[in-house]
Amino acid sequence: MTAEATTPKTHWKKQHNYNFLGAYSIPTGQDLVLTIKQLDQEEIMNASGKKEKGFVCHFVEADAKPMILNKTNCKIIEKIYNTPFIEEWVGKKIQLFVTSVSAFGTTTDALRIRTQIP
Repeated sequence: MTAEATTPKTHWKKQHNYNFLGAYSIPTGQDLVLTIKQLDQEEIMNASGKKEKGFVCHFVEADAKPMILNKTNCKIIEKIYNTPFIEEWVGKKIQLFVTSVSAFGTTTDALRIRTQIP
């Protein structure tokens, strides 16, 4: 086995001060289980650099950055915990993974939530 195969590699995006979790935050092929602490509408920067309101999930785990929840991930949380009410999501665990998605005319990596309770 070569040193390259055993040495962890660092994604370039980890070298910048991104405020939110992204696909680069999870090592390839691994999942991340986190506990929801709070959910809020917050001011975020969109892909074109403009400020807008976004739905942000904060976690109990101290080392976890918050995550911007899109509609797809919200629908998954609603489904696995059988409630559309965000107040009932607090204290619940979610399991994040990275998958390829088609978005904005290209294929890119995205964070998704597994469709079962961890």
